[in-house]
Amino acid sequence: MKKVRTRTEWASLGLAQDNTVVVCTKSNGGASCTRFESIDQLKQAIDSKRIAAKKWAVTVPRSLCILKTVTLPASDPAEAANMIPFELPSLVPLSIDEIVYGCSVLNKQDNMMSLLVCILKLSTLDEHLAPLRAVGIEPRRITLDSLAIQNWFNNVGQLAPAPVISVLVDSGHYGIQMSVNGHFQGANEMTVPVGELENSAREIMQEILHQRDQLPEPHTQAVGVLLAGNEKYTSEIKNLLESAGTVAPSPLEVSILPNPNITRFAPTEDLKSGDGQSITEAVVATGLLDMALGSKLPYTNLLPQKYVRQYQKRTALFNHVLTASLSLAVILLIWLYLCALNWRIEKTCRIIQSKIAPIRDIAVSVDSKHQRVKAIQRQLSNRGQIARIVEELYKYTPKSVSINNLAFISEQNGAVITSKGQAEDLSAIFQYMEAVRDAKLLNKLDIPSTNQIKRGAKSIDTFTAKCNIQYE
Repeated sequence: MKKVRTRTEWASLGLAQDNTVVVCTKSNGGASCTRFESIDQLKQAIDSKRIAAKKWAVTVPRSLCILKTVTLPASDPAEAANMIPFELPSLVPLSIDEIVYGCSVLNKQDNMMSLLVCILKLSTLDEHLAPLRAVGIEPRRITLDSLAIQNWFNNVGQLAPAPVISVLVDSGHYGIQMSVNGHFQGANEMTVPVGELENSAREIMQEILHQRDQLPEPHTQAVGVLLAGNEKYTSEIKNLLESAGTVAPSPLEVSILPNPNITRFAPTEDLKSGDGQSITEAVVATGLLDMALGSKLPYTNLLPQKYVRQYQKRTALFNHVLTASLSLAVILLIWLYLCALNWRIEKTCRIIQSKIAPIRDIAVSVDSKHQRVKAIQRQLSNRGQIARIVEELYKYTPKSVSINNLAFISEQNGAVITSKGQAEDLSAIFQYMEAVRDAKLLNKLDIPSTNQIKRGAKSIDTFTAKCNIQYE
């Protein structure tokens, strides 16, 4: 027979009084529940890697806990949960270091919130978890079993805001839970006499009617009754309720819910409904798994704070290591990408160099001759520039201005013309500048300096002109 291996993020566990264990894990079709005949059998499955879960969720029985109701001026569960530590001294005569606690909402009115506080001695919790820790299970979520059962009924029964009474009947016992607006209100558990189906069913019916009458507020709408567990009992209870419990002011709407599917760990045949003590544990484990996966009722976790801090530190360390590793990986990938890019460029360059190697010497010679031809062409193209400059000076220079010095300096892409002269007055110099604006070569003529020279009664204005000529 092929061994089936289960690897999951979360796994939930329901432990019966006879040490039968039901483990639920997430599967494609929903929760998958497996029954183990003992804790030792579960240990074998964990040791052989048949079941590998990163996080475990377990429950504690209501009989081990102290349940108290408090009303606080709070508008949301988080605010109310922060107030609970200040209320603990008035609830139990124990120090906060000796207990663990959690809370869930009972109801909310305006800015007041009523909470159900579950308190458990730390030594009692350690004793309860000792068998599980012996097989290597260190839970990350610890919840009251009644809350896990209530969450299962909420999911499977799709509860409306109206009050709901949930009944889970198993071999030898039954439990009745009340909820309003989906919030757990309370629970009772009683034994079922074996072999007295009709009497037991009638007793359960009477308890359901009693719980309906004990609801905190009068309800004129129908009260939902959800039945699950042993099929013989649920069918008989439904028949009795439909005949006796549908009267006003609170008629009952009765529904029977399908039980969770359970398989044996070995052999792998399916367990039938009502077989042994598995139904209650399967309901607990299935409801608890949904709470863990959906992070529902986070303030009901009874995990000691020292373990919470350890897990937080471990998670923070893992995140830091992961971030550093990813950063190094990104840097390495960038470096490898740049190396690959350089290698491709070098490869392309080698291919090009191998192709031009045969004509390299010829190409160098041709390029040298091409540069010489360009230089000769540039020289030849400028041969008539001096004559054209003199022609423009003669054409555009006014008669009141005379040029007595002309310098021509050739550059790579043009030339610089510097001239000196004199004029009758300063206005004639400015007329000279305006006149050459129409020239093609001297249109950028500039006179950076002028000077006035006295000669007897007359004066002569001298100037220096400069023009930069750019060749096209």
